[in-house]
Amino acid sequence: MRRHSAWYVVVVALVCAFGSSLAHASTYYLAPFGSDSNSGTSASSPWVSPNHSLNCGDVIVAAASTGYSAANFYTGRWGNVNCPAGNSVAWLTCEKFDGCKINTTSNAGMWVDKSYWGVQGWEVTTSSSDAYGTCFAAQPKWSAPVEIHHIIFANDIANGCTQSGFAATNHGSIGVDYFAVIGSIAYNAAQGSDSCTSGINVYQPIQSDSAPGTHIYVAGNLSYSNMDPSRCAGTSPTDGEGIIFDTFDGSQGSHVAYAAQAVATNNIVVGNGGKGIEVMNNSAGSSHAPIYVTHNSSWGNLADPNQSWFGCGEISLYQTKNTHVSGNLVSTRSATGCGGHPIYALSVSTIDSSDSVVNNVAYGYNGNNDFSWAAGGFQYGANQLGTNPNFTNPAVPGAPQCGGSANVPSCIANVIADFAPKPGSSTQGFGYQKPTSTSIQDPLFPRWLCTANLPAGLITMGCS
Repeated sequence: MRRHSAWYVVVVALVCAFGSSLAHASTYYLAPFGSDSNSGTSASSPWVSPNHSLNCGDVIVAAASTGYSAANFYTGRWGNVNCPAGNSVAWLTCEKFDGCKINTTSNAGMWVDKSYWGVQGWEVTTSSSDAYGTCFAAQPKWSAPVEIHHIIFANDIANGCTQSGFAATNHGSIGVDYFAVIGSIAYNAAQGSDSCTSGINVYQPIQSDSAPGTHIYVAGNLSYSNMDPSRCAGTSPTDGEGIIFDTFDGSQGSHVAYAAQAVATNNIVVGNGGKGIEVMNNSAGSSHAPIYVTHNSSWGNLADPNQSWFGCGEISLYQTKNTHVSGNLVSTRSATGCGGHPIYALSVSTIDSSDSVVNNVAYGYNGNNDFSWAAGGFQYGANQLGTNPNFTNPAVPGAPQCGGSANVPSCIANVIADFAPKPGSSTQGFGYQKPTSTSIQDPLFPRWLCTANLPAGLITMGCS
């Protein structure tokens, strides 16, 4: 009987997991001891970086190792990907979940600056002194920047970062579109003092086309314990959110407002220094992105002792239009914080009647369930205000330790169980829901992800 190498077995399993759409795709190999002058077509002749021309559907299988250098995944080290249909990516995949690790003291761990790339199964850590230490970044290159789009970070771990765990950021008027963070972990990812950052940060996206449907998708993630230092960007801390959709209206750079749809759904955000989820600056200009914040579980955020705000909320809208919050399961951990001010489950300010907050379970201690200020014609819809979500065992987890786990959901199974409502609770249909293997009909699900060969088990596909 013919014997195959461990890498061969892993690749066969990956191809089977990806499905039949990879029948005509190519598989390549990468390792920290490789060379970009190698063929990359066998485990004995691997590349050392993804700086190679590929096609959508191709897979680079990376050998499990803690010896990867961030320099090989930095800006300028990603190849062009040919994708005529515009509905898939080339994957950089670790052969073993959480087996490929980057630990760097300078610059980003990964900086994707080309379109049509997906990264899965990696763990990145950056040093607290690293001024540019985003763990996983999607951003145009600085020299002669070009627009990038269709970037996926899935089943990845940002484990201690200085400038966000996962970030999509513009470079002047050149930006990022079609961006997804799926089934990943962002932990302690706002340590840097050079700027105030958050766990998962989408900042000033630039629209690449006018196609309908969801372009930006943040789903199935755990974002926790992200806290700015006592001073960042020369001021008292301002961020440390679990997830933030920041300045889609382009008002912080006089850019054209982003008008495509964005969704944050089925995430767990706990113990962050700032808000659990925030949407801010989506009001300037004549068109406004439709933004949906749905079925997230938020608890115990706004923990930063150095932030002082009025109207602090676990889920917060500030200067937004056309933003919709529904199906979320939200609870504060205490009655006060934010410099001694009340903490609310839901908070809105400087919004109008184009926004909606409806069908959420929102519990705030001492009756601090909802807050509104300068809300124009906005009114809270039918929510279950003051209803305790009955989380099973809410607590801020420790640092991620995923060795031996099959994927992120299996690694955080205890966290998912802790933040599920107790059996028999009326709140079970709200907040984070465990992924199912059966696709459903979901109008908010990005159609471009239906053919992108996402890893199984991270989210419920909405392609039916």
